[in-house]
Amino acid sequence: MMRVALCITQEHDLRLVGLALLICLIGSAATVQLFHRVRAAAGYSRFGWVVLTAVSAGTMVWATHFVAMMAFRATAPVVLDPILTLFSLLAVTFLAVPGLALAVQRRSWSGAAGGGIIGTGIAVMHYVGMAAYRVDGIVTWDWRYVLASVVLSCGLSASAFHTLKGHSRLRNSKAIGLLALAVAALHFTGMAAMQVTVLQFGEGLSDLTMVALAITTAVATCIIVGCAAISALIDGHTQTESYTRLRRMAMHDGLTDLPNRISFIEELEQRFLIKGGYSCMAVVMMDLSRFKVVNDTYGHQAGDQLLVALAARLTAFLQPGECVARLGGDEFAAVISYQGAGDLHDFLGRLRAACDAPFVFDRFTAAILANIGVALAAHDGFDADVLLAKADLAMYRAKSAHSGEPCFYDSQMDDAIRERRELIADLRIALDTEAFELHYQVQAALPSGEISGYEALVRWRHPTRGMVPPSEFIPLAEKSGDIVPLSIWILRQACFEAALWPNRHPVAVNLSPIHLADPRLVDTVRSALEDSGLPPERLSLELTESAIIHDRRFALSQLNALKAMGIAIALDDFGVGYSSLDVLRSFPFDRIKLDASFVAEIERDDQAVAILRSVAGLGLTLNIPVLAEGVEQLAQLSIVAREGCSAIQGYLIGKPSRTLAEPDRVRRTMLLKPCVVDDGAAFA
Repeated sequence: MMRVALCITQEHDLRLVGLALLICLIGSAATVQLFHRVRAAAGYSRFGWVVLTAVSAGTMVWATHFVAMMAFRATAPVVLDPILTLFSLLAVTFLAVPGLALAVQRRSWSGAAGGGIIGTGIAVMHYVGMAAYRVDGIVTWDWRYVLASVVLSCGLSASAFHTLKGHSRLRNSKAIGLLALAVAALHFTGMAAMQVTVLQFGEGLSDLTMVALAITTAVATCIIVGCAAISALIDGHTQTESYTRLRRMAMHDGLTDLPNRISFIEELEQRFLIKGGYSCMAVVMMDLSRFKVVNDTYGHQAGDQLLVALAARLTAFLQPGECVARLGGDEFAAVISYQGAGDLHDFLGRLRAACDAPFVFDRFTAAILANIGVALAAHDGFDADVLLAKADLAMYRAKSAHSGEPCFYDSQMDDAIRERRELIADLRIALDTEAFELHYQVQAALPSGEISGYEALVRWRHPTRGMVPPSEFIPLAEKSGDIVPLSIWILRQACFEAALWPNRHPVAVNLSPIHLADPRLVDTVRSALEDSGLPPERLSLELTESAIIHDRRFALSQLNALKAMGIAIALDDFGVGYSSLDVLRSFPFDRIKLDASFVAEIERDDQAVAILRSVAGLGLTLNIPVLAEGVEQLAQLSIVAREGCSAIQGYLIGKPSRTLAEPDRVRRTMLLKPCVVDDGAAFA
């Protein structure tokens, strides 16, 4: 160390030594900054940053060496070999490329290994540069100092890049110091290893020339290294702006610019971490009860326009401690931190007012209502997801109540909603495992009593609940979106089972309105017939008039395509809707099924009998057979036969069963002689 210190103080111009060290520190800082850009990049971009960092680091090392050499005061004439001087610059730059590429890898040892390669490049540059330093004298080397300089260069450089495996100000400062020390230690230890025996005294390059070259080199190096560092700063700032923009896009709704679900959950979690401040917090869920009407009537663009206007209203009334987000569709969520119950009720009032006031646009005016559910943090839980789920349950209860008043979460009253959601989950499992079965209810012709077909009715035997009524799980399937796969299973299973029947009776399958709207329906039916081998004339599809009126043109095109295949189409539950006659006029149905609610009243209600007579007469006029559903008594059988119905279905002749009804039993039941009293009511 003494020899190195004496070499620096007695054989060098300390002003230029200081300039060399300044270049070394600035260049090391730029190298560390660029190294982080290399780590953040990928693919070809990473390779480009590796090359730029290598050029910057190599230029820094070479300039430090060159300026320090200009600071060395030899007593003999000195000249520089330009070829070797240039080669020394290229050598350190080329060796820095693989070193940086290795150091940036994620392995625990890669930083030290890459730094070691860079340290080797620094040593190669120094000693090639010394070979370019031609002095008029005999140069001898102390190989102990040479070896020490190389070890110091590789070791300190390895430590510098190993330190950069983490990313903090302290680590960056430590890495800058170690890298600068690696360059300086190599150079001045290597200079201490050199002894010059002067053969001829002289100046060579003048002191003024040396200083001018050193300053020129320093300025040029600072420009090169500075440009590289500025490139890293610009790219980092650009990436920061891009990240900020992308984060906003990821955390905000694209249509309304309100926070989205992810952002809202994050906001809730942050509020749970706040100590002190507001004493209470509530989570509010809200959906719009008339939004679908706007979409269906004026189009989705109008619906989007309404959502944007509503979001502007909600944003305008927000006060400190309040936040509103759009979770999707017409669902919104809000959180309020407040001091007293009055603050919460004021917020809910403003929320309702924002929705209740009419929306006036150029093309239309819309009035919507909000269904609002509230969960209280202190009372209902301290977890963001749990509170949101409970507010959602309360909102669904508010929706079913049709009151317009905010509904607060109540665990006892919401058990039914939770049970319904559990049943939906079980329904999906049942769909995946095909845990359903079909029962068949017989249909018989009047007056012969001959079997005219069977209606396929789905049944669900739940593993813990037992037999779940169709009236319970079919509406759930329609609301949850599972009705189409369920309907497909029923259709295919009915076709396969009917194809194996020993008789040739047709099978009737109910068609959901949602399934009728499926563009793949015709292909689904065709595939079921082809796969099962069931002739099309043995399949009848039954649908209600509500399935047609939603999208009349498309529904009728679907029915025409099915009828063209030879499939019979029956109008089910006739008389319940408001447009039955218009539906009959629009499509040539093969059968009308009179709703069971009329049949249940015909024994004691003359008006029900009159409706039955009118429907039967209408069927006769249009040449469409009429089947009466829900016949359970012989008296009812007598009346529907007398009024002109062509067939019946009901418990009187057979309940739904896995086994097909016996033809002889059906005929015997139909041929019983009920008596008819004078007032038209029938009794057994």
